[in-house]
Amino acid sequence: MELLPEWAPNIHPLLVHFPIAIILLAVLMDLLNSFLPDKWWDDLKTTILYGIGSISAIAAYYSGTLAADSVFLPSGAQSVLNEHADWALWTVWFFGIYALLRILLHWYSKWDQQTIRIGLFVLALPGIFFLYKTSDHGAEMVFGYGAGTGQLVEQQSNTSVPTDSLQQANTTFRVSDNGNWSWDIGPNGVSTLLSHFRWLEGSASQLQPTIVTSGNNQFLKLSVDSTTNFVVGKDSFQNVQVDYYLDLSDFEGSISLVNHVQDAQNYDFVTLSSDGTISQGRVSEGNREVFAEESYSASGMLFVRTVGNGTHFRGYINKEMVVHGHGDAPETGSVGLKLNGTGSILIDRMTLTQLN
Repeated sequence: MELLPEWAPNIHPLLVHFPIAIILLAVLMDLLNSFLPDKWWDDLKTTILYGIGSISAIAAYYSGTLAADSVFLPSGAQSVLNEHADWALWTVWFFGIYALLRILLHWYSKWDQQTIRIGLFVLALPGIFFLYKTSDHGAEMVFGYGAGTGQLVEQQSNTSVPTDSLQQANTTFRVSDNGNWSWDIGPNGVSTLLSHFRWLEGSASQLQPTIVTSGNNQFLKLSVDSTTNFVVGKDSFQNVQVDYYLDLSDFEGSISLVNHVQDAQNYDFVTLSSDGTISQGRVSEGNREVFAEESYSASGMLFVRTVGNGTHFRGYINKEMVVHGHGDAPETGSVGLKLNGTGSILIDRMTLTQLN
């Protein structure tokens, strides 16, 4: 018998309620302790509850980090996930230190002063606020955005990205009122590339952009011959999610999906290498820093999502998170591609969504 039920996407839903219940019980018993006889309840029992609650909060937090890496989220949930993770970390630190403080007071026999008891009870209240904010954002992800729900239905569906999934008759570069845009490749894809993007390194002639047809789909084909090409959009964005539909089957080298680009020496990246490595990080003044790096195995038409939201950075391949790094919040910048290698890539579609 497996520990994890078939309906559960990960162990986090099974653990997350324990710290909530235990810590709230500890606070309640701390309040009632002044009115209960010592033979029924005492401060040591309350401290034990806080200790158990803190340990369960740590387990819930780390299971949550694994859960975030295993669930594909809609655009609106990305910012909520960041808030949920940040508040959870504050909660873990708060109650971990608070429980340790109570243990030390027991060790040094300082519980005979009523002012200390009252002070510690009051001190626990901000932690309840942290716990509330963590729970509120977690509930918003589940009940507002459906994160981690419908597992049995999803298991019956095909999550692969077929090459003919995006059918269109003409090139469409659509820009919404809030600045979000989507680009479906069509017959006029080359002119769209030249009018909406600019080169920081290399040139359009080096990429030899052409439109190729496969079935009902048309793709933008970019060819590289041992040169570096760095092409980005003309607008700047802060917190963004960018979706790419790419085929790298005939490409050897590395392709960087870049955002927050200031110039050719300053930008954030998610880089896919033909050796099966995906890395996520930042280039500052030409110095490359990797926040996260993993191996991946995927071929054919790929759905790749990059997220840069505050201090959280994520990369997905075919709806599975493969890298999740952290760094300082970046400045606004443009998004695009950087190619290093030989061969050709096919682009089916690109979509940019700004995050709150």
